[in-house]
Amino acid sequence: MTKLHLTVMKKYIWVSMLLVGCFLKSISQSSPAFRLDSLKLDSLKRLLAFAKDRERVDLLNDISDRMGFVIPQSQRLDSEVLYAQKAYAEAIKIGYKDGSAMALLNQSGATVLNVSDSIKASKEKNIRRAIQLGEETNNNKVLGFGYYFLSGVPSIARDFKKQADCYIKSADYFLMGGDTLRAAEVTNWLTDLYRDNLNDYEQAFDYCKKSIFLSQKVSERDVSRDWQQFLVQYSVGNLSQLYSMTGDYETAMNYLKLNKQYAIAHQTGWLRNADIADLFCQMGDYDSALVYWNLWRNDPGWSATAPGHKAWGNSIRGKIFAGQKQYDQAILIFKKNVEGYENGKIRNEYGIAREFGYIANAYYEMGNYKEAFPYAKTSLDLINAGKYNDLVMKGCQSMSSIYHQLGKNDSAYKYLLRYHTLKDSTLNRQFLLRLYNYKKEAEDVIKESRIGLLNRDNQIKQQQLKQEATFRNFLLAAFLAVVFAGLYAYRSIHLKRRNERLLQERKEQQWKLKELESENKHAYLQQQSAELEMKALRAQMNPHFIFNSLGSINHFILKNEGKTASGYLTRFSRLIRMVLINSQKPLITLNDELEMLRIYLDMERLRFKNSFNYVISFINEIDAENVSVPPLILQPFCENALWHGLMHKEGQGHLAIDLSMEEKILQCVITDDGIGRQKAAALKNRLEEKEKSMGLQITTQRLALINQNKNIQTFYTIDDILDEHKNVTGTKVTLKISHEQMKRELV
Repeated sequence: MTKLHLTVMKKYIWVSMLLVGCFLKSISQSSPAFRLDSLKLDSLKRLLAFAKDRERVDLLNDISDRMGFVIPQSQRLDSEVLYAQKAYAEAIKIGYKDGSAMALLNQSGATVLNVSDSIKASKEKNIRRAIQLGEETNNNKVLGFGYYFLSGVPSIARDFKKQADCYIKSADYFLMGGDTLRAAEVTNWLTDLYRDNLNDYEQAFDYCKKSIFLSQKVSERDVSRDWQQFLVQYSVGNLSQLYSMTGDYETAMNYLKLNKQYAIAHQTGWLRNADIADLFCQMGDYDSALVYWNLWRNDPGWSATAPGHKAWGNSIRGKIFAGQKQYDQAILIFKKNVEGYENGKIRNEYGIAREFGYIANAYYEMGNYKEAFPYAKTSLDLINAGKYNDLVMKGCQSMSSIYHQLGKNDSAYKYLLRYHTLKDSTLNRQFLLRLYNYKKEAEDVIKESRIGLLNRDNQIKQQQLKQEATFRNFLLAAFLAVVFAGLYAYRSIHLKRRNERLLQERKEQQWKLKELESENKHAYLQQQSAELEMKALRAQMNPHFIFNSLGSINHFILKNEGKTASGYLTRFSRLIRMVLINSQKPLITLNDELEMLRIYLDMERLRFKNSFNYVISFINEIDAENVSVPPLILQPFCENALWHGLMHKEGQGHLAIDLSMEEKILQCVITDDGIGRQKAAALKNRLEEKEKSMGLQITTQRLALINQNKNIQTFYTIDDILDEHKNVTGTKVTLKISHEQMKRELV
């Protein structure tokens, strides 16, 4: 979505800069940042299977948003709209305003241009509706995107001041919502707008500095690391261009080379060699320009470069030929570029005018003034009514020189006057921008000086405080010396009485020490008693589990299913071996616990003719070898779900065990789509099975004993799963174990 935003936001800016952006994104598809974005998108898609209600709507919107960064452009729009439509439908169903607002924006924001008027009106209506919903819920994210997309609708995009107001509101809302990456994106477009359309270079300079600062702030929540790296390079390139416009080519070149170093360090693929070559052409250093042009042309990613960017790069080669007085070669390149601009999907009049101007200059330098005239005239006619004052100024200069050489001095004078008027205006803007930059630098120096003076004042005050403290300490020491002398005299008088009192206190302390030793011994005996009781509970757990398993084997033998009984017995023997080993330990690793659970569930699936499926999944990263749990802590809950929920269900049953680690708390959620607790209880009453599940009863006693004697917060809850009609569709057990304390207990 955001790559298409680039087209929307830059509709009225130089086409060449658009193509640079497209070029960067095309060659960075294999960068480390792009691969990371792809993995994040795949992870979100996997989470969809487990998400519900608002969480699911937010996931669908997030996926729609991220599609624009990893999906090929030919497939991107359909994919974005598909997920956004799903998000909108589900958000409306549950009455989720924020979710429906983001879905409207994801469907409408990136497709404002190149559609019919009726569709444009519909998209604008959706955007304004989303803004209304965002204001009702005070959602900064929705409002940020809403005003961002509103800036691209035709009625606002044609009015640059209104567009700037939308950008500014959008950036403010993004910053209030903590989305610095989007704020950096918007401030980049504000830089372009103030520089190229509003001719406010001071504002452009300020927003450029702000965009550099924001784009360099990296967050794991950012929608795309690849896009963040692009914004860093784009904003630094903008700063280089601003310095170039003031004539400060040295500073501009320094920023371009810093940009290239960033690209190499982060493997973005956008090395800016063509931009460096173009700047060297402006500086008149054509040999250096040729070196960097060759680096750009020989780059492995050149074949994937956008056609418009190739044409711009070829123009640089033509300027190098012209600068080296090889005019014939330069003219061939410029004319070939004109053919490309005229035959493209969208006629690029700016590119044609620029190339015609280069051709006219080349013919002029060759002394062929009659051949130069039509190219200079056509170049000026194409942009005369436009806003590109740099090309207009160069065109007027060329026309004045050509008319003079053709002996038409009146016409030459007219164009010369116009050239000087534009030149004076340009020089004035350059002077003001330089002055503004110097003023900013001076303000920074003054701020640093003030900070230095404040630090110096603080140091002086601290020194004075130290001197005062030294004098105060001296007086205090003298006073204490007098006091200690008096105390010494007093101590000498009452020494005998004090010694007697000390002897009495020593006897009392010895008595208290004996009492403390007795209490410690009593506590130790209580701890030993608790551990013996825990072992007894584990000992009860093992016969109960073995009894259930033997019952299953007997079931197969009675039905003459010898092969099935043999397979079941093999699994049973392996499980018994693990139970015997682990039952002697107070804690085992989560990995061992899950292995025993898988064997048990496979045995039960075999017994019940594969009438249910199960899945064990990790919601986030868990080191199962370093997480410790009591042995056979999960099996009773799974057994309860099978015997009382899934066994009585018609059709295929499903059991899910989801494990996650949140702030050192191990959480296990066991869900089944069985008949639910109420029906299971009714069925038990009908069958006259009044007793509780022995395994669950023992597990409850074990958890209570752990919490009481080990100070470990371990508990579970059992809830019904309800559908939208409040019907029971299953049962969910949530078990939480404080991992940090459990691990310390294991050690």
